[in-house]
Amino acid sequence: MSDLAGAWRVPAVCLALAFTLLAASGWCVLSRATSPSDGTVVNLGDQAVQARAAIIQQTTPDGLFRAGDEVIAIDGVRIRDAVAAGVGGRPVKVGDTATYELRRDGQDVTVTKTLRLFPLADAIDRNWPTLLVLALILIVSAGIFTARPGDPAAQAALLSSALAFITTSGSTHFQLEAIDLVAGGQFWRWYTGEFGFLLLWASTLHMAIAFPSVHDRRAYRRKVAAGYLGALVLYGVMAGYALQFVDDPLGRLSLLGSPVLPVLFSYPVIVIGVLVYRFRNVRDDLDRNRMAWLVWSLGGGAVIYVVLFVLPQAIFGHPLLPNEYHTLAFLPVPIGVAAAILRYRALNIEVVVSRSLVYGALSAGTIGLYIGLVSLLSLLFPPIDKLWQQAAAAAGVAVLVQPLRSRLQSLINKRLFGDRHDPYLVVATLAARLEQIRTPSEMLPALVETIGTALRLPYAAIEIQGTSGGQNEQAASFGEATGELVRLPLSYQGEQVGQLAVAPRGPRETLGRRDQLVLAEVARHAGAAVYTVRLTRDLRRSRDNVVQAREEERRRLLHDLHDGVGPSLAAISLGLHACRKAVGPASSQGELLGTLHEELEGAINEIRRLAHGLRPPELDRIGLVGAIRAYASALSARADDQGVTIALDVPISMPRLPATVDVAAYRIVSEALTNVTRHACARSCAVRLWVDDDLHIEVVDDGIGLPEQHATGVGLWSMRERATELGGNCVVSADVGGGTTVRATLPLPKEGG
Repeated sequence: MSDLAGAWRVPAVCLALAFTLLAASGWCVLSRATSPSDGTVVNLGDQAVQARAAIIQQTTPDGLFRAGDEVIAIDGVRIRDAVAAGVGGRPVKVGDTATYELRRDGQDVTVTKTLRLFPLADAIDRNWPTLLVLALILIVSAGIFTARPGDPAAQAALLSSALAFITTSGSTHFQLEAIDLVAGGQFWRWYTGEFGFLLLWASTLHMAIAFPSVHDRRAYRRKVAAGYLGALVLYGVMAGYALQFVDDPLGRLSLLGSPVLPVLFSYPVIVIGVLVYRFRNVRDDLDRNRMAWLVWSLGGGAVIYVVLFVLPQAIFGHPLLPNEYHTLAFLPVPIGVAAAILRYRALNIEVVVSRSLVYGALSAGTIGLYIGLVSLLSLLFPPIDKLWQQAAAAAGVAVLVQPLRSRLQSLINKRLFGDRHDPYLVVATLAARLEQIRTPSEMLPALVETIGTALRLPYAAIEIQGTSGGQNEQAASFGEATGELVRLPLSYQGEQVGQLAVAPRGPRETLGRRDQLVLAEVARHAGAAVYTVRLTRDLRRSRDNVVQAREEERRRLLHDLHDGVGPSLAAISLGLHACRKAVGPASSQGELLGTLHEELEGAINEIRRLAHGLRPPELDRIGLVGAIRAYASALSARADDQGVTIALDVPISMPRLPATVDVAAYRIVSEALTNVTRHACARSCAVRLWVDDDLHIEVVDDGIGLPEQHATGVGLWSMRERATELGGNCVVSADVGGGTTVRATLPLPKEGG
């Protein structure tokens, strides 16, 4: 119960914080919209004021204030005195007149300004890039949190979007004005936005730590807490420095009133470092693909923000682009997160994203259509103030919305759910894919990959039913298993031959009726492929058993001949020789015994030849590597007059090989070396053996190569047959410029196989 309560407590707290931040954002907007304004801007980006003076940054539309004017006093209250006593002060209202003492171009100037209501609409219109980015962030983060409130990445996304709102409504949209330094409480609205900006960078780090998944919850909590606490500590260090070592009130305000400054120069680098570190140390390829989108979008946005805005502001006093465009640097972030969700199923919330995308795109399209039609009618029939014109625009939108919705739904469903609406298209795609398969071993991997891709399933696998009621064996899989698997029987001619196991698209999702219909149709056709593969496997296992049994029988016969028949015949030979000496070699009995002795020696030699053909005794005596070395040395000794040099590149020691494998390897190498010495006219030959999952053989010579029209002799046929019967292959090819290469691969038994 405590774990369950904890699981619900974190999302509830996160949701409460988000609502609190959004409510504070509303307060910031309402406060600024109802307050008086003098139209000036004194903050330098995210710095409350410049360190030495309150400088107006932009020329006002009425021309009363110019960029570069230094504000000395307002209504007789000096700026430095007001800041030293506490920023803000007496309340002011719309219509009040304020007198400004300025220093312009080295001269003192007095300006009188009537305060007016803050132009909220102009500020929002000027900061449209921020609204665009915020809308995308809110749509994506709300969709993620709605579907997965317990996911750390969903919580980080929601906090980031809420902090982005309070940052923009507090300070990004509404700059700090000169009147705010001596009157009213608007400075604290601006300060709230900048403090929210500090926490926004901490939540960005939070997102980099949490996305796309968290494996160690305890370490994750420590890192996140350190991220938020670190931002506060940086501000605390800067504030302590300002209070202890900065005497000028404006210089102190430039630091105390700008909490995000130390974070701006450190957290972008930390975020990029965390993203790169997690990307390089991610556990699997799927998480790496998910991380790639966030690395390039969030890391790239941080780099763009620092290069175009932060560094130029610090070096030149102004950014390279207007400050209103700085949020566009992070436009790829919600796009990157959405792409990771759609393409690699990060967080497993495709259904929610599908609906959000449909209705979001439909809303945007409807608004765009209405604006376009109204603009067209206003051009044709200005002004557009008649009822029939507005009705025509609404009717046009109504006519176009339904086809637009259907098309959007079709496109998004295609991207998220594949071709589940058309079972026969899936079957046709599967058939076309199977037509390209060359070997039975490739059929099942292609089958599950096609099913998973066509239906956008995170996991699909085929399990072959064991013979005689044995356990099912997984033959091929695609993707990663998530949640409880759904299994469908695969049958052929009334016999169940296996199962098709698939995972739903999300932990909370079940396969719908359309999915089940498509999978049932696919399973009906896939049964024949599974039966073919099972039959091929059974035949291969039977062949392997026959080959293994044959080799073991050969080994037994070899031992019987060597240990039983051989010594007996040798003893008889010695007895005949003794009898011949006893009766006299010149007598007729001696001559008969001599003839019998010679025939017996011939029979012994024939038995030795047959025994060597059954299995080379060198393999049991000195092993495969030693046997190959001995055979190569013997060939080199016999071929000295031809000048053939045989170089061996073989392991010092080999793992214990099955009897079938070491015999086949020895025969292939010996036959290849024999062909080199007899037919290649080569000066050198290299033999290489290495072992990974299989045993690999390579014999390369620099001889005359293969003729263009050559018949496959007994030797070449024998090498290929020995490799094929073990499930391997042997390829003999002519090299460019002369020479021949023999490459063979012999499968080794796998663990658990």
